[in-house]
Amino acid sequence: MNKKQLLWGLLFAVGLFMAASYTIDNRVFHSGIYGIIGCALILIAYAGMNWEKLQSKDQHTRKILVLLSGILGIIIVLDIAEMILRGGL
Repeated sequence: MNKKQLLWGLLFAVGLFMAASYTIDNRVFHSGIYGIIGCALILIAYAGMNWEKLQSKDQHTRKILVLLSGILGIIIVLDIAEMILRGGL
């Protein structure tokens, strides 16, 4: 395993740890900036690990990247909705 793959794997692990900060408390979705940063790190690490495939326009890799981006978008929208509903925005 080369150093670049090790770095992307470490970035993915840190992102996964940070994304685990999302919780559902008392029927309310709750997150913080750590969860959003964690999801973004997962997305960046996946793109970095598969950069050659993305450059060659591999459809499977692109679909997974779009799916991860969509999940990140949904999480951000839910987080903003929670702040608005609680009166924090």
